[in-house]
Amino acid sequence: MWRILIVEDEVHVRRSLRSNINWNASGFEVIGEASNGLRALEFIEEHQPDLVLCDIVMPIMNGIDLLKKTREAGLPCLFVMLTCMNEFEYARQALHNGAFDYVLKLSMNAEVLRDILSKVDEQLKRMAGETSLRLFYEYRQYYREMWEKVTDVKPEKGKPIENRAGEMMPFVSVCSVLNGTGIFSVEDFKALRLVEEDKHAVIHEFSALGHTTMFCWSRQELKVNPFRGRDAPFPMVLCASVPGSQLPQAWKSTLRKLDEFWYSGQQGFRYFEQGDTTEESGHFVSWKIERKLIRSFEQIRIEECEALIKDIWERMERGVFPMHVVKQAANQFSRLMFRIAQRSEADTDDLSVCTSHEDLLAKLLARLRDGMGGGRRVEPSMTDHHEINKVLDYIHEHYDTNITLKSLAQFVALEEHYLSSLFKKKTGANFIDYLHCLRIEKAKHFMDHTDMTVSEVGRRVGFLHDNYFIKIFKRYTNMTPNMYRHSEKCRNA
Repeated sequence: MWRILIVEDEVHVRRSLRSNINWNASGFEVIGEASNGLRALEFIEEHQPDLVLCDIVMPIMNGIDLLKKTREAGLPCLFVMLTCMNEFEYARQALHNGAFDYVLKLSMNAEVLRDILSKVDEQLKRMAGETSLRLFYEYRQYYREMWEKVTDVKPEKGKPIENRAGEMMPFVSVCSVLNGTGIFSVEDFKALRLVEEDKHAVIHEFSALGHTTMFCWSRQELKVNPFRGRDAPFPMVLCASVPGSQLPQAWKSTLRKLDEFWYSGQQGFRYFEQGDTTEESGHFVSWKIERKLIRSFEQIRIEECEALIKDIWERMERGVFPMHVVKQAANQFSRLMFRIAQRSEADTDDLSVCTSHEDLLAKLLARLRDGMGGGRRVEPSMTDHHEINKVLDYIHEHYDTNITLKSLAQFVALEEHYLSSLFKKKTGANFIDYLHCLRIEKAKHFMDHTDMTVSEVGRRVGFLHDNYFIKIFKRYTNMTPNMYRHSEKCRNA
């Protein structure tokens, strides 16, 4: 309901206005009366009505002065002025100062009032839409920063979220929808009537990774209208009204509860009250398993890759990983496998919009077979000596582990010094130089195609200490890892 304040010094006129029309039927509610402009101004500042039906000629403060002071205070309510036949000059001044319209008292009846209210209703809706759009543009970055914070996607250490909740209305309802490639708009949210209608509400939407969230800001706590005999168009979770300061926690909770639909693959609707939160814990894929997967990628062992990815997916499901973490992992694996196979990278959008854990696994495995099926394993150069070939195979498969000449000698059952001289004779390089060259080439690949830190790259290729990795890298490339990464970016710019 739009809210009305009637300002009129004559009691019988105020009574006539209240009784001559069914305000509720027109979408309005009379919330107060005032007999002069001074009292009306106090009421407007406290209650902020949408429409002020105001007489022009009144004691203490007239209607035009009330209109001016309301505008000076930045209050957006509309004014419809009541005037007599001989007060047209006043009516003109009122329009000049921003009044929406005026009504002649002598011609005022139910039909005239309904016509005016219809015009006011259209104008208020237009103003509400413009306000919502303006605030959305102002708040877009706020939502983006909050998304990165609540999902830990691209978190920026030391950079707090700009807290703008205090600038908006005091309460917010949060509805998260797992819509995938489907469309779920603000109009769709309104049509479902999940919360009680509030014409003053400002509704914003935010979409990422196949999900959409609606933020319904309101002046008061809105009651939830659960689905009754209806099916939800998508998996949906609604958090009832919470204070704006609690928005990050409420959004995080709706996303975590949406994970239940993600793992079950079912449709449904769920809502929860303030305080019904979900405990969060760390979620990460074991480095040991990830390392095995990368090695399988490099060796183009498709069946082994499939088994490892399935194992990872089962672990994620048992640990109830947030779906955004699962999708980020899928995108990372997809990019890595295509780069290792030296094929054009596939678009990751179709992975991001998956609506279930099972569906994402199926698409990732299909992409694995398609992307790596045409790839080839990069074999080490073979020699004419069987044991040396076995050693080369082992080095290429386990370069990221602690390989020593002693362990290799035991592996092929040869004496250590004999293996050392035989290795150099058959390959043209001594064992440690060969291993270092291989590790540095792998390190360059990771720096070219990933965002891993230098320390992470060093450990991934078998160097346990950063300083030693940097020393060996510089020995074989004449530059530090950071210098190499910078020069590579410059060449590709």
